[in-house]
Amino acid sequence: MGGLALLVAGIALGAWVVFGAPHDWHGARVLGRLVLGGMGAVGMISSSAGLIFPHAPQDGPSTQDDEA
Repeated sequence: MGGLALLVAGIALGAWVVFGAPHDWHGARVLGRLVLGGMGAVGMISSSAGLIFPHAPQDGPSTQDDEA
């Protein structure tokens, strides 16, 4: 449930950066909006996948090659 909430919040932040942020900002504010908003949204969406689909160790033979 937390992963889904983080996903929705990341999408909302990304939509705010694209559509809702003041477009009359210039200079450092534009870069700050891109870095904090855009990269934050990408980070939130990416990390939500780990919460939605947790990594579970498998109980089987390893798929790595042991030819050393």
